Amino acid sequence: MLKNKTSESIIQFENKIIKGDVLEILSQIPKESVDMVFADPPFNLNKKYSNSNDKKITEDYLNWCYDWIDQCIRILKPTGTLFLHNIPKWLVYYANHLNEKGMYFKHWIAWDAGGAPLGKTL
Repeated sequence: MLKNKTSESIIQFENKIIKGDVLEILSQIPKESVDMVFADPPFNLNKKYSNSNDKKITEDYLNWCYDWIDQCIRILKPTGTLFLHNIPKWLVYYANHLNEKGMYFKHWIAWDAGGAPLGKTL
């Protein structure tokens, strides 16, 4: 019986919380092997974290986002779904990038949150 290399490669990620660099981890996941991706990246609003910088130059932030979005596209099955959670300021850029990649933006879900990433300053 032949084993499917994609199935073996994806098993190491199933039902686990994986801590690491998003680009390194996503690069290990086989192409077109995932049904759904939900991403909730930092909002680049200068929040204080113990080990990361949440205030990048706009171009650097967007280039980083485009890199991990491209990896998400790569790992999604043709019938897969990509959910991106962020603020409208960045989601507009994400939608344009997805459209350029042929992953046409289809739906925008918005809600009135009781809190905000920076309290009442957002």
